Amino acid sequence: MSHPLKIKEFRAYWIGQIISLCGTWMQHIAQSWLVYVLTKSAFYLGLISFLASFPTLLFTLFGGVVADRYPRRNILIATQTFSALPAVVVGVLIHLNLINIWHIAIASFVLGIATAFDMPARQAFITEIVYQDMITSAIAMQSISFNIARIVGPMLAGFIVTHLSFHMCFYLNALSFLPLIFILFSIKLNFSTTSNHVSFKESLKEGFQFILKNRQILYIICSVGVFTLFGLSFMTVLPIIAGEILKVEAKGFSMIVSSVGVGSLLSGIFIALKRDIKEKLNHIFRASLVFPIGLSGIAFSDNIYLTMLFAFLLGVAFVNFYTVSNSFIQHQTEQRLRGRVMSFFAFVFLGFTPIGNLLVGVLVEKFGVKAVLEIYSLICLAGGVLFLKILPSVKRRL
Repeated sequence: MSHPLKIKEFRAYWIGQIISLCGTWMQHIAQSWLVYVLTKSAFYLGLISFLASFPTLLFTLFGGVVADRYPRRNILIATQTFSALPAVVVGVLIHLNLINIWHIAIASFVLGIATAFDMPARQAFITEIVYQDMITSAIAMQSISFNIARIVGPMLAGFIVTHLSFHMCFYLNALSFLPLIFILFSIKLNFSTTSNHVSFKESLKEGFQFILKNRQILYIICSVGVFTLFGLSFMTVLPIIAGEILKVEAKGFSMIVSSVGVGSLLSGIFIALKRDIKEKLNHIFRASLVFPIGLSGIAFSDNIYLTMLFAFLLGVAFVNFYTVSNSFIQHQTEQRLRGRVMSFFAFVFLGFTPIGNLLVGVLVEKFGVKAVLEIYSLICLAGGVLFLKILPSVKRRL
């Protein structure tokens, strides 16, 4: 077999994921607009975003232990079912005209808890339904499904909110989980768990010790942390760049965001078609060099089309860096530890996101968007060189 899509179980799982993610993006866009309609407040928009992400800091590492103790397929069925509940509740409250901002805040936090347990299981589950040499391609297919949903979901949300109603977006999102749940029920796998007699603390400690002993994994996770804190947060300030620097308003903002999406999607397709990447560490390092180029380019650009080009580069760098980092870690980790090790990856990738978003907002208010992005590009460059080149070479000499 030359590609994971030729495997029946993965193909069905991938299609189910696209449907589920389209629903998630549809609700995300509708919910953001609903919060704005209810409050007209940037503070509440930020608060809801923070509450949706904060549980990943609290629970993702525990989610990794759970993913190594229990069948990952069953965990995904549970998290998908649990994720549908807030959508139904909020949809009903909107339908009855009883919705207020705190209902949305609680629902966002509950959904964040589901995500914290879903992510480690989802990352590790892929390795159970594809062959070892297909892992990189399978992870790239995950990225493709995310970027397809990022394009389709918002379009559906705009149409439904305009021509139907807010609550339909939430109802349809709840329904979008059903195909993936049914597909997961149909997949039969053998799963070997870690001993249930070992405490959660000891299980988590075992995963942490594995990462400390495998320095290449440790350095990659550290570099992911740097890029999440100081790189990905550029998305938060894109409206300021579009509105205050480029003077292109909402249409230009959407064009810049779309450029990131196109770069991400094309890179995901490229990696998926390659099936596997042999020199993964070199590939990750090269991607880490492209990212600060895109970031500094956006900082210096005063032209919408040049900004779109650098945004495209950021999308390319993002997918190449995170997808191949994910693949490298999974290749280097034995099956019984994958849930815990991937929970550390998810912890720095998802858990650091709200911190980075809050930090960039504070710094941009004080120093301006151009200065902050220039500094962030240098930090990303230094982080990539330090963790992906200098420290690994020191270890080899020792």
